[in-house]
Amino acid sequence: MGGIPTNYHGEVVNPDGSTVKGFYAAGEVACASVHGANRLGTNSLLDLLVFGKSSGDAVVQAVKKDAVAHKDLPAGFADKTLARLNRLNTQTGGTSVDETRLAMQRAMQTHCGVFRFNDKLQEGVRQILEIEKAVARTEIKDKSQVWNTARTEALELDNLIEVAKATMISAEARKESRGAHVRDDAPDTAENPNGRDDKNWHKHTLWHRDGNKLSYKPVNMTPLSVETIALKTRSY
Repeated sequence: MGGIPTNYHGEVVNPDGSTVKGFYAAGEVACASVHGANRLGTNSLLDLLVFGKSSGDAVVQAVKKDAVAHKDLPAGFADKTLARLNRLNTQTGGTSVDETRLAMQRAMQTHCGVFRFNDKLQEGVRQILEIEKAVARTEIKDKSQVWNTARTEALELDNLIEVAKATMISAEARKESRGAHVRDDAPDTAENPNGRDDKNWHKHTLWHRDGNKLSYKPVNMTPLSVETIALKTRSY
């Protein structure tokens, strides 16, 4: 399933295999790749408990190893955050947060649901990119600076549209069925059981915000010293 790539220590992993110092993730937000492409019920809780503990232990060891003062923040570190807040504080004549969020939810439900269809995915990509433009122009009427839930919801929508784009664009590009990604144009055959195309698609999809580009990385079937477990047909 999708998420931020991590190792078993909970350290966030770059595409080249290196780790991002001081950045950890665990639970549903992370992808430690222990459940393959189909996260069954309660497995996310197992992820949280196991890798949450592992992440915590790794953080403690990192702090003990590098017991030095924090580095100075880079110049302009808050510029993008302040720009987001300033837009919401000054935007007039913009789009409704509630209506835009509802449009995004309907597009995801209609075009990228449990069962997926080629034409709907293509239309979904078009719609979600149009909705992204509306998200960039959302307006809040309440400009107060204390406990402003309208501003919080607008900021949350900024984040939600990023996840929606990553999901829709990645799903449209993957021309097979795998785990929870089931396409009608990738049927179950003897050559491709459950519609899975291991020859062309046994790889991780990486979505990049800049230009909505996709890249891929191989699936590591032999982590550490664990013996490889062969891919099997899903049957339950």
